Amino acid sequence: MNTEPLSVAGVAGPIVIATKALWGHPAVSVAGVPAPRTGRRYALPAVDGGVVQATLRTPFADPYPTMEINGVQHRTGPPVPVFLRILAPLPILLLIVGGVLGGLIGALGFLANLTVARTRMAPAVKALAMVGVGIVTAMVWLVIAVALNAATS
Repeated sequence: MNTEPLSVAGVAGPIVIATKALWGHPAVSVAGVPAPRTGRRYALPAVDGGVVQATLRTPFADPYPTMEINGVQHRTGPPVPVFLRILAPLPILLLIVGGVLGGLIGALGFLANLTVARTRMAPAVKALAMVGVGIVTAMVWLVIAVALNAATS
């Protein structure tokens, strides 16, 4: 999913970040040209022909990364209400009762909740969708756990 174009003084064009749904580093482009990455830093083309160093950070349970350029942090998406940032990782709690299987299924539920958080729905609808994802995640874990238990008995 691509972020909205971000205009930063000194950078030669709008910055767009393409986030990955499951894993991998986000792709950063400036005016449609991919920015080279070295570790956690990106070299963004500057207006004067040079390079501006930028660092991309993704806070826990925040669906939008933050780009730090010259010590200034720039959000790449709208602010997410605190209650949604609390609801998003709740499926991971399956790790407590479901062990590794619960953790894996819970992690998928967490990723689904981050996807819901990126949508343009109203916050209340997002919260209901996240609760629904949590319930579906728990039911999927339960069905798989019962099936595995029956298969090994």
